[in-house]
Amino acid sequence: MFKKLLMLLCALFIAAPSMASAGFGTGIGITFPASGSSTKTIGNTYAALQLEQLTEELTLQERHGRLLLELKVSNNGDTPYTINHRNGQIYDFLITDKNGKKMWQWSDGMAFTQALCTTTIAPHSFEVYKAELDSKDYRKIKDDAVLVTAYILDTPCKLSAKLPTIIASNSTPVLIHGGVIFGSR
Repeated sequence: MFKKLLMLLCALFIAAPSMASAGFGTGIGITFPASGSSTKTIGNTYAALQLEQLTEELTLQERHGRLLLELKVSNNGDTPYTINHRNGQIYDFLITDKNGKKMWQWSDGMAFTQALCTTTIAPHSFEVYKAELDSKDYRKIKDDAVLVTAYILDTPCKLSAKLPTIIASNSTPVLIHGGVIFGSR
């Protein structure tokens, strides 16, 4: 329908004799969508907190079906920051459902030394702690999992963020707009 209308309007425009006189006319504007797109992307998730001289940042990324978890702890102070641990485990990540039920924990099945240990972050420096949930295990819990909590053991802070979700975004379609004037110039 649009193609026939466009061909008719173009034929009228080309076939109209060109006159060098002024007059009245009318116009019609035609807009044709040239393209349109709708994309789905996975939004990464981020949370942060600052307590005294420490800044903690939690970043969650879904990449190739895997869930990548990263906890960055920065010492913004001018003195070293030391944490005394009851054992060899320094950090942990926990994934829960909407009711707070544990679905996955990074430290499950791991063995840590039972000796006391310390972690020291130098002034104006940082430490990064990472974990990865492989695609097979992530697929099992993905539909029910809601929240990731990350923390440094033996500190009062826990940082939580929602799991990455699919974000649908519609881009503005490309349009071609043209006009045809009827009447004399």
